[in-house]
Amino acid sequence: MARPFWQDEALMSRIRVKQRAAVGVLGKHITRRSRGCCELCDQRDQTRLFELAPFPEEPDPERTLMTCARCRTWLEKNQIEVTEAHFLGGAVWSDKPAVRLAAARMLLCTKDPDDHWLQDALDVCRVDPQTLEFHDEVPATV
Repeated sequence: MARPFWQDEALMSRIRVKQRAAVGVLGKHITRRSRGCCELCDQRDQTRLFELAPFPEEPDPERTLMTCARCRTWLEKNQIEVTEAHFLGGAVWSDKPAVRLAAARMLLCTKDPDDHWLQDALDVCRVDPQTLEFHDEVPATV
């Protein structure tokens, strides 16, 4: 299966540089929204903004979330520790699209899709495993 274009590290690093300054403008809004906590697991340690690929021309609060170091690493590596990730079962119910999408992407990268709690959480997400976007949305183009 071919990887989505936003998983191409070289291409995405060029786009991130362009986006970095504009994402800073969102910082205050996202920090207020998250109250300084990771929006996936509620940790307060080493929180920073994380923008979900593909990156639109202008930063979008519906594609940006506050993450802790652990969740950021999991998102960047497309790899999670299932035994530590049960909080994602709650994150998929978030009213914030960026949080729901990030949680779904993290769940989709698991090695054990037969685990019942994982399958239940993925059923709630409505994210296409091929495009890694919500079923009813079309990904932005670069």
